[in-house]
Amino acid sequence: MRALFFNEGNLDTHVFGHGRLDDAVRAGRAGTHGLDVRFAQLTPLAGRADALARKRIRLLRKADLDFVVLRWHLVQSLRARRALRAELAREPADVVHLYTPAVALAMADVMRTTPVVLSTGATIRDWWAMPAWRRTVPFAEATIAPSRLLERRALRGAALVLARTGWACRATEQEAPGVRVLVHHPGIDLERFRPAPRRERERPRVLFVGSRFKEKGGEDLLAALDDLLGVELDLDVVTPAPVSERAGLRVHHLIREDPRLLDLQQQADVACLPTYGDTNPWTITESLACGTPMVSTRIGGIPEMLAGGEAGVLVDHGDRRALREAILALVRDADARRRLGDAARAHAERHYDARTQLTTLAGHLREAVALHRAASGATPARPAAGSVRA
Repeated sequence: MRALFFNEGNLDTHVFGHGRLDDAVRAGRAGTHGLDVRFAQLTPLAGRADALARKRIRLLRKADLDFVVLRWHLVQSLRARRALRAELAREPADVVHLYTPAVALAMADVMRTTPVVLSTGATIRDWWAMPAWRRTVPFAEATIAPSRLLERRALRGAALVLARTGWACRATEQEAPGVRVLVHHPGIDLERFRPAPRRERERPRVLFVGSRFKEKGGEDLLAALDDLLGVELDLDVVTPAPVSERAGLRVHHLIREDPRLLDLQQQADVACLPTYGDTNPWTITESLACGTPMVSTRIGGIPEMLAGGEAGVLVDHGDRRALREAILALVRDADARRRLGDAARAHAERHYDARTQLTTLAGHLREAVALHRAASGATPARPAAGSVRA
């Protein structure tokens, strides 16, 4: 079976998770046979397309009536349709795995001829309603109504929808009743992201990894730990945002492929993501795999990723006092850190092993092909042999 994995690509300094899917598929390929895989993605937004998608209109912006969400979705999905058509014309595929539905809104014609599996972490409305950027002006929700209508059409046109958390699955079923939705996370390379012996140092280290510093709670973290930095603990911050270093605070500007980032994740005593706007952040999956205790917020699918608090500590977003207390409790108790780190790694092994998850995904892709053929009345094609290609 020939599968094309197509995704939106990393977006500026704000969204880096799209590339993690391809990493997971590559990590899991050794144990999956009869699956011929290739990858493609959108090129970065630039020029007129960028202006059309993101430029705010001054007179309408304050009332949130410049429809920037709809413009973004239309520009990206039209670009994605053109790129995907070209890719399929160059080399056909039995099934397309599309990450994310945001780029599928204009792909009804592609979905009629080729089975498409949509991978989703949140519906458009649930992402829009995140506390990080929720709008409260009049008519705010009405401005995303056109995007939601297009999203429903895309969800119903897909052969299968894969939700990365149960939270996303429930939201998708509510948004588009009758659509076949399964819970499936692509997983992570547990051979690469794994616990490592921690080096001796003067104070425990807390780690924050987040491109959108404010929206991911970076300011809350700095405020919560302000008087403790350089005294009781140290803080490593990985972000492109302009954060100033000081005693006890080190700032790192690292890309995801940099081995120094993995070292920070393995050496941290506590990882922290007090986010206001996430659904299933990869930094949590990576911390789990590294056996690093995680403190995060009850946002999106995060509670599920941390097993309701059994594989990490959960606090309410914006509660700086609770955030401080949760971090201090771990910093001051090595045994608690060890127990939580062990539970985190065990949770990752049960739910986020890329090798196991790709085998499961291959079954979902075959199901999508069968469902599409049944719906279209097509004659089954002769199976294609092959191997995964990077």
